Amino acid sequence: MQLDFHFYTIYTLCMLSGIKHEYSKKISYASQHTDDAKYNHELEFVSGGRFQQQMSAHKFIDPRVFDNKTCYDIFLPFHFLSGVEGQEFYEMLLCRENSVTANELLNDTLRTLDKPYGLQRLGVTLHVYADTWSHQDFHGLNRDGNKIDYLDLLNTEKTFINEVVLGTSKLIPPLGHGQVYTYPDEPYLRWEYSKCNAEEHYKINNLDRFIDAAFHIFSFLANQVKEHTPVIFEKEPAKWNEIEDKFIEIFSIRESLEQREIIWQRRISEGFFGFKSNIEYNDREWFYEAVEVKNKDLHIYDKKEKFQISDWKYFHDALTLHKFYVKNELLPKYGIIT
Repeated sequence: MQLDFHFYTIYTLCMLSGIKHEYSKKISYASQHTDDAKYNHELEFVSGGRFQQQMSAHKFIDPRVFDNKTCYDIFLPFHFLSGVEGQEFYEMLLCRENSVTANELLNDTLRTLDKPYGLQRLGVTLHVYADTWSHQDFHGLNRDGNKIDYLDLLNTEKTFINEVVLGTSKLIPPLGHGQVYTYPDEPYLRWEYSKCNAEEHYKINNLDRFIDAAFHIFSFLANQVKEHTPVIFEKEPAKWNEIEDKFIEIFSIRESLEQREIIWQRRISEGFFGFKSNIEYNDREWFYEAVEVKNKDLHIYDKKEKFQISDWKYFHDALTLHKFYVKNELLPKYGIIT
């Protein structure tokens, strides 16, 4: 999924579940920032001390994006959570919607909601949870099990560019769903594919997947999270059957990601979902609230006054905990050692 789901949809689901605006933004920002934390260099502060950034995403222009370390440390724990179905190791690695591991991750996240980084961790978890719908049947390694034999679009007009794109998909390394491009992440799209050396042929309706993901996330927020941490809520949750059609309508809009973001901003500000808010995502907002950049070219930084309690620091704390839990506690229970 992309910015329109990981930030705007998550924000809206939080608000509709009754969570206060300030907390809804923290959760949704952490959800989207999981796709944007692409830096791992240490920050040395001129006033003393240092801070090690954590990565939950990777720059695709970097050839290291395809190596095993990147796959095991980033793609598998943060974007392609193993569904642990089947017997063979690489089959168990395949991401599955609403999997047993995803639900164990939700439950463990409840356990840490009262931590200083609890809301940031909730956002990271909701990112991973949502991706179990869009990334299902692919895993986070660069291996033949992700290779595509056939790919086609079902509700998009065939153009020369489309034909060229479809014809070159097999040239892309089979990391995650790379060979099917961003098709799994676009909410309105219907498409079909089959994998190499596999009998299954998949016809995918992304709208169904996105609605199901939104429903399960809303239910988790409105029930388990509300029961565990009622202090972040200010009103009773909406009724899903009264808001579902609004999500169907906005997920069905056939536009680029940039246009979809504008539409989400406009709908939220106009009260389309029953509340009004001016909200937008800036991927450097939390960083600049926490860190003073004295000289970017020379990598000279200093921490701001409240760095130790900043959303940016707490987000990186949440990434650290999340990766440790998935790699050292959750997956080893099922014999997956990464």
